Amino acid sequence: MPSVQLEEFALLTIVPAAAVLVALWWMLHRRTAATIAAAFLLFSLVTRTLSLAYVDLAGPVYADELEAMVGGGPSMPLFACSVLLVMASVCYAFRPSRMRQVPLPAPRPGARRQGFGTVVLLLVVGFAIALYGDMLIRGPVPLFAGIDRIAYGQSMAGPLHPLVFKYGFLMAGLLGINFVRLRLVGGDFDFAFLWLYLCFIAYFALTGHRFSAFYSFTCFFALPLAAVPLLSSRGGLPPHPKRSRMWEVALSRTGRLVLLGALGAAIAGLVLNSIVNVREYDEPLRLIMQRMLVQPVELWWTTWNDIGIGSHPGPAAMWDSVFFNPIDPTRNTSIQALMLINIGVDRTRELLAMGQQYAGGYPEVLFELFGPYLALPVAAAFSIVTALLLRLVVTATCQGRVFTAMLALYVYYGFSLLYIGGMLNFLLEWTFWLKLSALAAACAFERSHGVRAAGAGRSRTLRSFGSPAGLRAP
Repeated sequence: MPSVQLEEFALLTIVPAAAVLVALWWMLHRRTAATIAAAFLLFSLVTRTLSLAYVDLAGPVYADELEAMVGGGPSMPLFACSVLLVMASVCYAFRPSRMRQVPLPAPRPGARRQGFGTVVLLLVVGFAIALYGDMLIRGPVPLFAGIDRIAYGQSMAGPLHPLVFKYGFLMAGLLGINFVRLRLVGGDFDFAFLWLYLCFIAYFALTGHRFSAFYSFTCFFALPLAAVPLLSSRGGLPPHPKRSRMWEVALSRTGRLVLLGALGAAIAGLVLNSIVNVREYDEPLRLIMQRMLVQPVELWWTTWNDIGIGSHPGPAAMWDSVFFNPIDPTRNTSIQALMLINIGVDRTRELLAMGQQYAGGYPEVLFELFGPYLALPVAAAFSIVTALLLRLVVTATCQGRVFTAMLALYVYYGFSLLYIGGMLNFLLEWTFWLKLSALAAACAFERSHGVRAAGAGRSRTLRSFGSPAGLRAP
């Protein structure tokens, strides 16, 4: 291929990928609350962008899972557009003009945990004690005994173990809401809930988990914390009470960076232990390269490569595999359909029986279902709904509407699975529509019973804690 054409292909990868990174940098500095709220999505989408840049520029490279060569072409533009649509939707949902309309909570300087928070704390502590007790009573601790997390979950773990992973996002969100809500009205963070968060993180490590459990739990714990920069940007965040020296250091910028660095190093150690000692792979470095750089985007690359060729079975067959006749309707049918296209029915069934599935899914499932012309408009529609749900979680947390925040988090989780694994069949579940109805009811009830109290504290908050120049009380 002529060098000029190679340079054009490289630019078609580098420029869109750089646009995603610049957008992330801008969000971190200008839409901090939105970035924290959407961290679960942004981390996955941005790291996949970097993986795709590698596959495009270094390819063709061999994909072990597909047993085929991928990469070596400019597949980045459409992928980057799909990522930027999510970023743009989240930024617009959290635009300053809209955030100025959010009623501020009534100030309660020195607020301490009371009724609801105490009940939540006792329930979660009781659950954590039962969880650890069940693990210790049943037998060896997977981390110390070299037991794989999948084997432990399938044959050794007790009945509480799967609940942590099925509803862990709700547990994390509940801990995050209770950790931050007193801080929003003039008290301090409720550090008991931070200790509980670390307690569950330790449980994931002890039961042999590597990355996804830590990443998911941490992102959902942090999501309600987006209320802090949101109120701070409006001048409506009360000053915190005097803290001990330990917590001042721990919550400083340096302390947070050290904590994140330590958590990252610990996760890296757990990943290496799982690959080298537990599963004893022959070529661990090659496997890590495959997991980080190839597998997250291999399905997208084959979808992009076949958009103009038409070698895939077409939207009709894809709709049938995803919504009407999936292999396993109780799991993510989108990724099953994509695996079916690329590795065939026998291999797909074999992997599903082993409890495994491939990475990726977004935006490839939308291109397979709707074709190259409708995929991006559909992606935009999903992005807007997802961003509005994120905004509702954060604004409800600001206003102390806990049930609205939790139910919005529950509904948002379903939409987030589209971006993490391409999942769409959650839309067919009657429980999803029940959650949506419950969210509407909770939102209406808490608004009608709480807006007066929030409004009563609004003007006092702005007078007491100041307002940025040119910012008026809504």
